Amino acid sequence: MKRTILFFVMLVTIPGLFTIQSCKKDAPIEPTAYLAAMPEAPVPALDAIIPFTGTGQSINLAWSGTATNAIKWDVYFGDSESPDKVASNLAGNTYTTSITKGGLYFWQVVTTDAFNITTKSPVWSFDVNSNPDVPGTPVPALNATNVSCNPTIGWDASDPEDDELTYDLYLGKTGTPAVAAAGLTDASYAVVTTLTANTDYFWKIVAHDPYGGTSASPVWKFTTGALPITKFTGNYLADEPAEAYTYDISFTFGTATTIKTTNYWNSGWPATFTLDLTKLTYSMTSYTFSAGWTGVEAGIINTTTGTMTGTYTLWLNNVIQEQGVHTYTKK
Repeated sequence: MKRTILFFVMLVTIPGLFTIQSCKKDAPIEPTAYLAAMPEAPVPALDAIIPFTGTGQSINLAWSGTATNAIKWDVYFGDSESPDKVASNLAGNTYTTSITKGGLYFWQVVTTDAFNITTKSPVWSFDVNSNPDVPGTPVPALNATNVSCNPTIGWDASDPEDDELTYDLYLGKTGTPAVAAAGLTDASYAVVTTLTANTDYFWKIVAHDPYGGTSASPVWKFTTGALPITKFTGNYLADEPAEAYTYDISFTFGTATTIKTTNYWNSGWPATFTLDLTKLTYSMTSYTFSAGWTGVEAGIINTTTGTMTGTYTLWLNNVIQEQGVHTYTKK
């Protein structure tokens, strides 16, 4: 009898000995992107010029910048290129500071997010324009008297930034004078219109810089004297040396540059002399007196004595009747 041998095969699975793998890979995990907050778009803008309005003026600083996570802002501000920190851990993109004077100011913003990532802006700057200095040193001096009725007015003025200045002159007979001249570029002004004699005048200067800064002087006062031409009014003795003849004549005030008589050539003729107080001359232009008589006269004047000396020519019906010298001496 054949011997039958049976083999029993036992399949034993040992955990970890065999690994059955899938042919499909898991999708990779995408990294989280974080946005850093870059401060930018400063207000005031870089190199902006803003007017100075006085001590304690508020300056509103603003900037843009956002981040994925919570951020805090630190602000640096001052008048040096390395400004000091003035605020910490601000939650918003604005900060209000104050200044006491004009000048160049610098500022910077630094942000730190929830992951302690720090980002700095550049150091920005802007200019706070100072007002011009208050005009002073008035000419005529405060409360000056016997001032010319055609004065040249002057003053001193300067600007902290050495800006070119222009000026408005206010001038009048009350304590609230009106503009007499605007946009002047020199710190002086020759008054064109003759002022009233023996009268109080009030004036002030407003200085302007190119950036809107202004400053006003106090209101100053001066008092005019008599018109210089009044030196040549009153009673005179007229002398005609060539004729060995003298007669009385009087002159009255006409305008700031003229005097009048009603007895020219001792003939009861009206005449007007025009005086140039700068050139020290006088003239009577061709003048028709009566019944065909005409005449001219011109000469020099003495502002100290009131004397006038000149030559004259008289015509009758266009024919010369007399030429000579007149000397008018105040009586």
